[in-house]
Amino acid sequence: MATRSISGPESADLAVCCAEFYEQDWVRTLLGDHFHPGGVASSTRLIEDLELAPGDRILDVACGVGTTALLMVDGFDVTVTGIDVSHKNLSRARAGVGHRHGLRFVDGRADALPFADESFDAVICECAVSTFADKPRVAAEMVRVLSPHGRVAISDMAVYGTVPPDLAAFGRGWSCVDDALTLEGYRDLFVGAGLRALKICDDSDALRELAVDLKRKLLVGALGGLSGALPDMGLDVAELRTLIEKAAALVDDRTIRYGRLSFARSPA
Repeated sequence: MATRSISGPESADLAVCCAEFYEQDWVRTLLGDHFHPGGVASSTRLIEDLELAPGDRILDVACGVGTTALLMVDGFDVTVTGIDVSHKNLSRARAGVGHRHGLRFVDGRADALPFADESFDAVICECAVSTFADKPRVAAEMVRVLSPHGRVAISDMAVYGTVPPDLAAFGRGWSCVDDALTLEGYRDLFVGAGLRALKICDDSDALRELAVDLKRKLLVGALGGLSGALPDMGLDVAELRTLIEKAAALVDDRTIRYGRLSFARSPA
């Protein structure tokens, strides 16, 4: 299956725009430190798909503020390198982990990973492949730095059909649905890069839970904004709630989904 790709100068920096969006304080107020559906539970399932072994070297692509990297270092006898284009989020990551042994954060792009071939035993990437303009190049880079018996696990938004123009326009430049593939499209992307597909799981229930949680937080945020308790979101809260309801309807009719996939490096 061919991958979709948006065109134009703005497409090349979609991942950067997305990272900058998640740097904002009001976004962290809504989402916390997990910038994807499902939070810790979703991250834990994805980590389990990697089947980590003691001593494994892990690369966390688009690591954000390092929440998942920290989960892996604290829960397993592994070393983790997080990479992200957001200097602000990396600063937060470094400040938040103290002096954890086996954990480091690096500035860099997913389409030009600054690591030698076969540097890692596993690669994890949460809700970010959809934001990369050159997805085949990113997949190839992940495979390049993967050891011969390594694994890759990703989670991401998936789109089947057409997203309404108002919802697409609102999210353009930061939303993971702007250039998302289908789950089968992600499978074909990484298989085409030389991996063997192991598992495809539909975790769309996490999207439904996120929609409910966001609407609740928006109500609290609107009330808090009146009293100065929360930062100014700079948004029309009522309009945003309407858009979230539209998005939830698309989840219910299976137009928008959320899934996780795992792969192994194919034998030579």
